[in-house]
Amino acid sequence: PIVLVQEADPDKGGGTLQALRGECPDDLQQDIFEQGWTHTVWMRIEEYQRVSLKTIAEAVLLCSPNYLSQTSLPLCVPGEPESQPLAFAKDTMLWASPANAGAQVLAEEIATTFAGLIVSTAEAPGPATHMLLYLNEDSFSDERLAEQVKQARKDKLKIVMAHENDPDLGGCLFSKFFETTPQELIADGLYKSLARSCFPGRHHPVSLALLAKDLGATPARSGSVASMRRLSASIAEASSRLVRSRSSATITTAGDGSGGEATVSVDSEESAVSVEAVQEHV
Repeated sequence: PIVLVQEADPDKGGGTLQALRGECPDDLQQDIFEQGWTHTVWMRIEEYQRVSLKTIAEAVLLCSPNYLSQTSLPLCVPGEPESQPLAFAKDTMLWASPANAGAQVLAEEIATTFAGLIVSTAEAPGPATHMLLYLNEDSFSDERLAEQVKQARKDKLKIVMAHENDPDLGGCLFSKFFETTPQELIADGLYKSLARSCFPGRHHPVSLALLAKDLGATPARSGSVASMRRLSASIAEASSRLVRSRSSATITTAGDGSGGEATVSVDSEESAVSVEAVQEHV
């Protein structure tokens, strides 16, 4: 079998799959790129690199005698963020500014995946606890966004940055933002904070989990689906009270957040969120 491991970093000789194919001899292109071989992008950030390694391992195992009858293997690395049933135990409202194209879609995806997050798409942050700054090639094309980021930093509103890497969604190299971002924000240290990479495909769940953690989500002990549903119900009730008292913002709330992951066990040493903890903090 062949496993296609793509180097995407131009500084390390990488490029798009199309560009790399163009460098391949014509007589080999069909055998390499048109046979449905497993493909993964090689990552160097630990959490994403695990996904690349699991993809390679799965492809090799599926060609071994013990797994020839299977089409996929759900491999798991203990402690990996995408396998942890995260939830928000404290009131958390994420502001996705209408001036930041793409921010609302990503914010609502996080809220749908992890219980207890409230998303505001109002013109101003209002009672929001965090602002989502979604970075792609079109960021700051709306002049309002720069002023909103500047005001958020002045007001000490926590800003969580997401760097889009999917070319189909306007993904670009981070260096481009030093050309498109107002120099006043750069000089003020906007990019001294870490921006989470948003990758497509198998790496995407990792991006969502890391963003959720940046927003304050914590692992919940998941001994059963019922316990997770009770936890989600408590958070939803608290969110409902928060919504009623903050009617000035446009909001959406998350579902139960189990996403089919409610029965995934986490190490007993991981922090656990209980219903009592939720009631204590709301």
